Amino acid sequence: MPENTFHLKIITPGKVLASEDVDTVEAPGIDGEFQILAGHTPFLTGLDIGPVIFSKSGQRSLISISGGFCEVMPDKTVILAQAAELSKDIDKSRAEEARKRAKKRLESDDDSIDEARAKKALFRALNRLRVADMK
Repeated sequence: MPENTFHLKIITPGKVLASEDVDTVEAPGIDGEFQILAGHTPFLTGLDIGPVIFSKSGQRSLISISGGFCEVMPDKTVILAQAAELSKDIDKSRAEEARKRAKKRLESDDDSIDEARAKKALFRALNRLRVADMK
């Protein structure tokens, strides 16, 4: 492995979404976005809903994640995501339908609607749409 790269592994409950050597990773931490380079100081953080962007030799890859954890070591980074999807695999029409449903729930006068859950669903749908449109 070249000196300026490190190993990235992105794991969901269903599969390993990525396992490769990369130059950089950007991720949505619960306290804000962060970037990882080779030799980074070790840390562990929770992840928020947002895009994970990683690159290798100038080639960017994008993944939509819906929370999880990230462990950073000098030579590897492991992301355990609750849900994750490669940008090229996102079904934009399905994500748009999810956005509409969540927005409708939030605008409803029904007191039985769990507002926090509806907001999370809206954020997840908006993130998937944003990542699908990122190039």
